Amino acid sequence: MRNVLSIRTPENVKLDFELASVGSRGVAVVIDMLIQYILITAAVIVMLLIAGEESFNLIFAEGNTIYIVICLLIIFTLQFGYFLLFEFFMKGSTLGKKIVGLKVMMANGQPVSFSACLIRNFIRVADMLPGVYLIGILSVLFTRRYMRIGDLAANTVVVKTKNIEEGIQSIERAVSLSGELKLTPKEEALLAEYISRRRNPKNPLSSDILESQLYNYFYRKIGLVPNLPDNFSRRVYLDKLLEFLSISSDK
Repeated sequence: MRNVLSIRTPENVKLDFELASVGSRGVAVVIDMLIQYILITAAVIVMLLIAGEESFNLIFAEGNTIYIVICLLIIFTLQFGYFLLFEFFMKGSTLGKKIVGLKVMMANGQPVSFSACLIRNFIRVADMLPGVYLIGILSVLFTRRYMRIGDLAANTVVVKTKNIEEGIQSIERAVSLSGELKLTPKEEALLAEYISRRRNPKNPLSSDILESQLYNYFYRKIGLVPNLPDNFSRRVYLDKLLEFLSISSDK
């Protein structure tokens, strides 16, 4: 079953993000760990080739010491900083998450911060206990937003990226529309009259005719507004228009 996180942006656009389940997150982690260990193995092989017979004895490695130290630093970074560095510099993605189509972001919809990356990956050790990410899996299964312990501590969520581009386009469209949309006093009065008629069921004047007129007028002037469903009626269009204009109406 899909678990959706809904966020309303300052541009009054509602964005729906599908949260990543245990299955997709598990696949991403497996891919990341394979990549991580391949890179670590490659670094170890390079270090052994450089060290030669002296192997890890840096005291006798003579002129190759600096290169061996660099390899050791690379191994340390890959072992303890892989997830942190990739999530921060790839804006919420690791190589595994990128392949699967996942992304880490703040629970309020903002891009993940460095401190959040640091916290969620520092606590990754707890999620891995007592092995095979058992605590992390149980946490994802039993939290409303599919959050492991690290996510709870950092206030982050993992979402599927397929709707993110659409969300960005919706925000850009809303920003552009808000800059262009200027209602005249007559238009504001018409919308106020429409709201008044809908709120008063005893009003002898039916709102249907006004609803049709307003829809035809504003749709020609403005076109589509944010958060419209695929199939919408005149009333739904006007509701979303009023919502975008931050004008309250009944349903």
